[in-house]
Amino acid sequence: MAPYSLPPDAVWFITGCSTGIGNELVSYLTTNTSSRVVATARNPSSLSSLPTTPNTLKLALDVTSESSIRAALTATLQKWSRIDVLVNNAGYGLLADTEGVPMSQAHSIMETNFFGAALLTQLTLPIFRDNNPTSGQQGGVVLQVTSMGGRLAFPGNAFYHASKFALEGFTEAVSKEMPEEWNIHFCCIEPGGVKTNYISTSTAQGGEVPHPAYTDPKLPTNQIRVYKSSPEATRNWAEAGDVVRAMYEIVRNGAGSEGEIPLRLPLGSDSWGMQKLGLEKGLRDLEDVKGVSLKTSGKEQLESIRFLKV
Repeated sequence: MAPYSLPPDAVWFITGCSTGIGNELVSYLTTNTSSRVVATARNPSSLSSLPTTPNTLKLALDVTSESSIRAALTATLQKWSRIDVLVNNAGYGLLADTEGVPMSQAHSIMETNFFGAALLTQLTLPIFRDNNPTSGQQGGVVLQVTSMGGRLAFPGNAFYHASKFALEGFTEAVSKEMPEEWNIHFCCIEPGGVKTNYISTSTAQGGEVPHPAYTDPKLPTNQIRVYKSSPEATRNWAEAGDVVRAMYEIVRNGAGSEGEIPLRLPLGSDSWGMQKLGLEKGLRDLEDVKGVSLKTSGKEQLESIRFLKV
């Protein structure tokens, strides 16, 4: 697909702007660019610290409510007639041993982290395709803020990973449905550790008292808890400002020699490095099972699906 040309007056629609990456991205765009920004949060009073300018629209948005999503998109189109960049940033973590997580908590994190982003993506695609050309701009960009936890899984985070893996798979499939002439681009933003309030206020704990079998401090989930609570361990995490600058630059300039927006963008040496290790291990594991795998069919089965994009 050809590179995307970001208009100087691009309209950015961003979810989860009360704190963290969303808040930092709104501040960066309003301070350093001529973009128009829709800053959203479940409670709009939490956006009071953000700049108030003619190019900023602050809206209430509950990503678990379809009526709230539709109302926010309608308000945006009424003001600026288009949306150029959708940033699905709203989300939270859930740290607990899987056995002790009530299904109500599992459903809740999927509703916020996956289904909210999926519905916003669905409803924004026709805006990119049909509304934007009337304003002289074809297509648009969807940034899905997943994390390296959308590609790799760690103990104590099973339902968080389920939500982020789901969003990554959803995004890859949708990206392959888009005709090139629609000029619609997708990128999964995959940060590693970032210095925000994610650990302290944006990560829920399992709703039940841990079973005695899980109290040993040497168990994996407990080691993760210690790591995330250690100032020394998190001291070298990425600054949120560096993350949002990278997000803006990937939309504005793309990556590689062709300047295309990549489907996935690891951010931070931890995300890039851990993903590289994971892919290398995956290739070794794939070779280990090759003999068993290829016993079940001949090469014709592979040839029959080569038309699919990888």
